[in-house]
Amino acid sequence: MLRWSPVGIDRDRVLSKMAYIREQTSSIKDLLEARPRDQILADPWLIRGLKYSLQTAVEALIDLAYHIAAKKMGYAPGDARDAIRLLAEGGVIPAEHVPAYSAMIGFRNRVVNGYQEVSGERVYAVAREELGDFDRFLESIALVLR
Repeated sequence: MLRWSPVGIDRDRVLSKMAYIREQTSSIKDLLEARPRDQILADPWLIRGLKYSLQTAVEALIDLAYHIAAKKMGYAPGDARDAIRLLAEGGVIPAEHVPAYSAMIGFRNRVVNGYQEVSGERVYAVAREELGDFDRFLESIALVLR
């Protein structure tokens, strides 16, 4: 396991991305608490909003992974999953979380690139069941800044 130091990391950039992820996940949690499942699924604008919030939160997570991997490994990752792998190899994130982060990246890719339609049910399930993955990632990244 590599020893990490915050030298070379753009602290403001990292904190800004972390705040953005927290803002998006907080908004999602607020919506899920305020509206019942059926009401959310029946409203295409709410589903679009959830998709956008999830997509952009994952994009911020990817930006963090690229930045930290590049600064601490001296290596520009080939893609988002490569960046996550490098963070795990470097001890920044637990290796057992890599599949969850990889799935998040896959979800984002399907939403953005339209490889396949992402149903409202799937968007709702991700929002309801997988927000904790963002929290775990942010906890790991916060340790890099210390």
